[in-house]
Amino acid sequence: MKRDNLSQDDLLKSVYKKTGIPISFGKKILYTFFNIIIDGLNRDGIVKLSGFGTFKVLKKTERIGRNPKTKVEYKINSRKVVSFYPSEKVKKQITNLTSVK
Repeated sequence: MKRDNLSQDDLLKSVYKKTGIPISFGKKILYTFFNIIIDGLNRDGIVKLSGFGTFKVLKKTERIGRNPKTKVEYKINSRKVVSFYPSEKVKKQITNLTSVK
């Protein structure tokens, strides 16, 4: 199954087509938006976007991993990861989209 990722360029082109905002200005808006989310995650560990969802920093503990092909074990260091939890509104819209197919 091919995975269709949305690149920043794709997003900027879509914003341009729908709003007419020049791509150079749209890029400034997009990067500002990303930086606001990153700053909020660094400061509070959580960013809630009303009607869209919540970004949350989770702390993963150190653990032992295994390469499934070679069965060689190795240490996976502790780290922070960002998780996204969609709002109920987004979940309903996704459910409606998938039931159409």
